[in-house]
Amino acid sequence: MKKFLLTSLFSILICLFLVNFSPEVLSQDIGDDEQQSEEGASEGQQVDDSPPALDEIIGEDETQKQGASENVPEASSGKTQSDDNSETSAEDDSVVRISKVKIKGAKVVTKQQIEQVIGTEFPSIKFWVKKPVFDEEVLKDDMVRIQRLYANNGYYDAKATYEPKYNKDETRVEIKINIEEGEPVIVTDIDLRIEGELSEEIKKQINKSIPLKKDEIFSPNAYQQTKGIISEILSNNGYPKSEIEGEALVNRREKWARAKFVVKPGQIYKFGVIKVEGNEDVANYIIEREAEFKQCTVEQQVEIDKCETFSLSKVNQTQANIFQLGLFRSVVIDPIYDDEKLIANIAIVVKERKQGSVKIGGGFGTEDKLRGQVIWTQRNFFGGGRRLEVSGKFSFITQRFETSVIQPFIAGKNSELSGTLNFQRDDVPSFKGRSFLTTAALTKDFWKYYSVFGSLNVQFSKIEDSATRTPEERSRENFFLTFINLGLERDTTDNVLNPTRGTVVSTGLESSFEALGSDVNYLKGTIELRGYREYRDIVFAKKFTIGVIQPFGNTQTLDVPIFKRFFAGGSTSMRGFPFQKLGPLDENNDPLGGNSLLVGSFEVRYPIYGDFGGVAFFDYGNVYTEEWSYDLADLKYAPGLGLRYDTLIGPVRFDVGYALNPEPGIRRIQFFISIGQAF
Repeated sequence: MKKFLLTSLFSILICLFLVNFSPEVLSQDIGDDEQQSEEGASEGQQVDDSPPALDEIIGEDETQKQGASENVPEASSGKTQSDDNSETSAEDDSVVRISKVKIKGAKVVTKQQIEQVIGTEFPSIKFWVKKPVFDEEVLKDDMVRIQRLYANNGYYDAKATYEPKYNKDETRVEIKINIEEGEPVIVTDIDLRIEGELSEEIKKQINKSIPLKKDEIFSPNAYQQTKGIISEILSNNGYPKSEIEGEALVNRREKWARAKFVVKPGQIYKFGVIKVEGNEDVANYIIEREAEFKQCTVEQQVEIDKCETFSLSKVNQTQANIFQLGLFRSVVIDPIYDDEKLIANIAIVVKERKQGSVKIGGGFGTEDKLRGQVIWTQRNFFGGGRRLEVSGKFSFITQRFETSVIQPFIAGKNSELSGTLNFQRDDVPSFKGRSFLTTAALTKDFWKYYSVFGSLNVQFSKIEDSATRTPEERSRENFFLTFINLGLERDTTDNVLNPTRGTVVSTGLESSFEALGSDVNYLKGTIELRGYREYRDIVFAKKFTIGVIQPFGNTQTLDVPIFKRFFAGGSTSMRGFPFQKLGPLDENNDPLGGNSLLVGSFEVRYPIYGDFGGVAFFDYGNVYTEEWSYDLADLKYAPGLGLRYDTLIGPVRFDVGYALNPEPGIRRIQFFISIGQAF
C-alpha cells in the first residue's frame, strides 16, 4: 500500500509538471481559434463602461454626483514595476520578496477581486515560482485602488491600510492588508422616464431586469449596468438605436443616492437580407442556414411589417452558430441600418480556416495508466459542411481506431447524422476481447437545454478471456449483435469540464432483437440524475444512476454478453472499490458484471489556495446479478477525500476512497488519479 501511495503521489507531481510546462495539444489551427475574441465581435449598441461624470456637487464630501475619481496609477503599472524589479533581483540579492499576503476585514468583495485590481503580486503556491519583489510605493497606491473598488460597490467610506512584517535579515516580508468597509449608500429613489412608445411587456422586462433597485445598495457598477441592460433589452426588441441618459446623486454623509434615467427608444427596425463575404470553399447556404432569423427582401414599404423584428441577441447567436461550425477562424457580423425603410441588413464577413488539422494528446489515469490519442480532421469534406474524423486512442486497457463522417444540419439546426467504423481491443478486469462496431447515429438539440439521440448499431465481438460462472458462459466466444440506442437528455449546467450550477437528466434505452439478426434478446435502460449548486465558492454536487437489463425470448439472465453488463467501481463510480470490482466476482476475484445497477455520490468541492481545491465525497451503490434486483441491504458505502488542481483542460484530481463494507479480497483504501471531475 505504501508503495502504491508513493507511486500515486509521484504521478500527481508528473501530471502537474506536464500541465504547467508541457506544450499545449498540437494542432494546425490553434492560432485560428484564438482570433475569435478579437475579430469575431459583432458591432451593436455600444455602452460606455466608465461611470459618467455628473454636473453638480452638493457640499464638500457630503453629496456628490456619481463619476468622480482620483488620479491613481493603474494596477497594470504596478505589476510592470514589480516585474522589472524581478529581473534585476537576479543581480541584487538585497531585494525584499513577498512571502505572504493576508487580507483581513473583506466581506463585501472577494479576495480574488482585490487581487485583480491591485499592483502588488501575491506569492504563488508553486514552490518553483520565485516570490514577487516587494515595492512599498505600489502597495501604497494599492490602498487607494482597494478603496476605489469598494466605492464601485457602494461603500464610499471604506478604508484600507497595510502592515509589513519583515524577517530578521529583511529579505522577506509578510503583508497584512486591513480593510474597514464602513456603511453602504442606499438607493432611495429611481426615476425611470420613457420618451416614446414601448409595449407594457418591454416596460415590465426593463423594470424586472435592471440591477439598480430602490432600498438596496447603490453602486456605480450597478448604475452603469442598468443603462447597459436597458439598451440591451431595447436592442433585442427591435430598437437598436436607443439612447439612454442617466444621472445619479450620491450623499456620502447621509448614505443615500437617487438615480434618474431617460430612455429614448427611437424607431423600431426589421431584419432585411443577409450578405456573405470572405468565403471561398464554403458555400453561402451553409452560412445562411445558421441564422436565428428569417431573411426579408423588402421591395415596397408596406411589406416591412411582414418582416421579423430586429434582435441583437439573434445576431450574436447567429455569429456563434457560424463559428461553431469549425470552418472559420473569424466571423464578424455587422447590421447595416437603412434609416429610410427602417430595416437592418446583415453583413457576414468570414475568414476560412485550414480545413485539415491534426491533434495529439496524452494523459494519465489510475485505471488506464498512460493514454494518448491522435485525431485527424478534414472539414467541409466534399462540401456540405460535413467533416471526416480519423482517430486512434491507446491506453493500457483499450486500443481503438475509429473513422467517422459527420453531416450537420440533417434535420434542421443543431442536428447531425454520423456514420462510424470502430475497431477496438479491450483488456479490462472483466474480459479481454476484440470488436468491430459500425454505427449510424442521429442527434438533435432543441429547446436550448434538450437533446435527443438515436442510433442503429451492428457489432461483432470475439471474447478471448473473461470472468465466468458456468461452463456455458465459458464456451461463448463470438457474439453478433444488432441493436438500437435511443436517448434523451436535459442539461442546464454552466460548464462541461467543471460544472458548478445546473442539473442533468439523462435517459437511455438499448434494445437487441434476434429478429434483426442479433444473437441475444435484451432491453437495457439507464437513468442518470446529476445536480450542482454553488454557495460562497463551495460547490455541492450529487449524482444518482439506476439501470436494468431485461433479457427476453430465448435469452436468459446469464446469456447477456459480458461487455454489455453493468459494472461499477473506479475513479468515476464508487471510489471505495477498484475499477469494475463493485458487484459479483468470480472465484479469481474478477468482475462478472450484472443486470441491475444502483450507484450514487455526493460531493462537496471547496477552494484551498489559488488553483488548488479539495473534495469530500460519499459514494454508495452496488451491481446485482439478476435484473430488477435492488437489495438496499447490500449497498456498499465509501466516504473519501480528494485534491483538485484546475487546468485549461479540466481539474487534475487525486481521490482516496475508503470502503466501509468491502467484499472479501477487496482492499478498503483505494487511490485514484485522473483528469476531470468524477461527475
